[in-house]
Amino acid sequence: MHRRLKWASHICFRSVKSYSWIRYVSSNANSLYNWNSRITCYFKKGDVEAACKLFDEMPQKNVVTWNCMISGYIRNGMINPAQKVFDAMPSRNVVSWTAMLSGYAKNGNLEVARRMFDGMDDKNVVCWNSMISGYVSNGRVEEGRELFDLMQIKNDVSWAIIIEGYFRYGDVSEAERLFSEAPVKSVPLCNAMLAGYAEMRRTEDADKLFMRMDTHDVASWTSMITCLSRAREVEKARSLFDDMPEKDVVAWTAMIQGYCENNNIEEAEKLFAAMPHRDIIAWNSMLSGYLQNGRLQDALHLFHKMPWRNTVSWNLMLWGYVQQDDITNARELFEQMPRKDETSWNTMVSGYQNEEALLLYVQMLRNNYKPDQSTFSNVVSLCGVLALHAWGRALHACVTKSGFQNDTMITSAFISMYSRCGFINDASSLFRNMKRPDTIAWNAMIVSQACHGSAKEALDLFPCMIQAGYEPDHVTFLGVLTACAHSGLVDMGWSYFISMEKRWSIIPKAEHYNCMVDLLGRSGMLAEAFDLVKQIPVDLPARAWETLFSCCRVHENFDLGDLVAKKLLSLQPSNIGMCVLLSNMYSARGMWKDAARVRALLKKYDLKKELACSWIEINGCISQFVSNERCNPRAKDIYKELKSLSALIEDSGTVMYQGCYSKFSSSEEINVS
Repeated sequence: MHRRLKWASHICFRSVKSYSWIRYVSSNANSLYNWNSRITCYFKKGDVEAACKLFDEMPQKNVVTWNCMISGYIRNGMINPAQKVFDAMPSRNVVSWTAMLSGYAKNGNLEVARRMFDGMDDKNVVCWNSMISGYVSNGRVEEGRELFDLMQIKNDVSWAIIIEGYFRYGDVSEAERLFSEAPVKSVPLCNAMLAGYAEMRRTEDADKLFMRMDTHDVASWTSMITCLSRAREVEKARSLFDDMPEKDVVAWTAMIQGYCENNNIEEAEKLFAAMPHRDIIAWNSMLSGYLQNGRLQDALHLFHKMPWRNTVSWNLMLWGYVQQDDITNARELFEQMPRKDETSWNTMVSGYQNEEALLLYVQMLRNNYKPDQSTFSNVVSLCGVLALHAWGRALHACVTKSGFQNDTMITSAFISMYSRCGFINDASSLFRNMKRPDTIAWNAMIVSQACHGSAKEALDLFPCMIQAGYEPDHVTFLGVLTACAHSGLVDMGWSYFISMEKRWSIIPKAEHYNCMVDLLGRSGMLAEAFDLVKQIPVDLPARAWETLFSCCRVHENFDLGDLVAKKLLSLQPSNIGMCVLLSNMYSARGMWKDAARVRALLKKYDLKKELACSWIEINGCISQFVSNERCNPRAKDIYKELKSLSALIEDSGTVMYQGCYSKFSSSEEINVS
């Protein structure tokens, strides 16, 4: 009996000890889980400092903790700190490697990501998907496809990534072909197709697929709401939203975005107020809605009300100021930002239209931010606007080193840049070497040839573009009409202008009317130009009237000029250029009282015409010239050379046409990059 009691007590003691150990392990695991969850939560809110502080305070860490830190840094675009954590890890698993690989891929550093991928012994499907996603998101779809074809085991995500890639770059037919080849048409895969159709505004195709699906989840409904909203069928989208059996925060946000994109900010506000739960994306969507609709003060009020802000919130406000051309407040906000990312720098760079943008670009590099597609497009375009050929060439070398040499957006920017700097052959060579030029690239080349007076080359590109499967847009027709204007092709210009609405369902904008008036005016057809100007919708800018006025002055049709001048003064009494032109025209005719009246008008509004200037870049140095200015240290040599050139022109009998040229409202309208 005593032995039995002793044995029972021994077992009881061991059980208690085992139970205590289990409780300890379980408690420790729960504690670690809570710590890791809090780190992830801080990173999601963009509070990197709090996440780091918590990590440093942790008494124990496991591999999940380290992975949370890597993923958190990458989520916030901080690849260098993520790499330091990765290097310091006592042990790594496949999640660690995949997180770092994804980070480099998202950051555009695909060469490092590929080296990591190739160096991994144990690759799972997530690794493959991350690498493919990196290629796709950086515009290298073909390389992503090569890797996709090499995969032995594919899941729904693999198929969805490559399908989304083809949609993103406009190849709908290849996306549909891949979808048909997928072994299982799962709901997530169907959702990828729905999202792609929504992106391409293919409402009918999306609706057919939605009706064919056996089951729908919240993402399916949300994709259809997005698709209908983008097709401006916002009432149908709202009806679908109301019919949803279950709504999540993403669905609410999609409907709010739909209202904002369709300029119905009041309904968006009501829906936002009714949301049962708002995440940071919902707040940012409403913020974006205000800014899209030009309501900067409302956006600023909401920004200050937000329970927390991430970098996207700050970037949106930055973009809002830039859109309003308020570069002073934009710069002030930029300097206040707790953390900047590439988008912050890109937005700020895009806000400047002078050398300050280039200084910011250099500063961005010095702060270890990696330029992306948007950075290069903005800076290259600016080099074109400022005719900085040496800078442009240097950037071309940087783009090649960064692996963006096949990016169509950046290549299109280079085409425009070389053309604006006078190197049309370099622009043509770049275009010819493009594997698959898209609409933007075709537009860039057409506009470049048109602006260089190569009408035949510009107009020959138009049918080639259509044969390649790309439809013309507003910029395309701006290019072909400019080509016609520069070569006096009146009949062809009319044909293109009429076809815009009749064949392509494109409503002409102020710039297209302006080109046509310029074309008719250059050809001396002022009555026809006047008839066309009278047909322009009243809500469009009055630039065509300005062009007609210039044409009247060139062809000395003063009666029509007086009529046009009265119209212009009623529309824009404070238009400096027009007032100066009108004053000069009156003076040339000896109408001194009328000239004095216009000058008095300028004085009344305290208007002064900014002196026009030209500049040239030689060996990286910019020389600027103003009419009759002689402060250049080599002015004597310059004017001597100019006199020699003038004599040569007179001897050769060259007639210089001093006509009126098309006026574009801003550099963006012909800078198709």
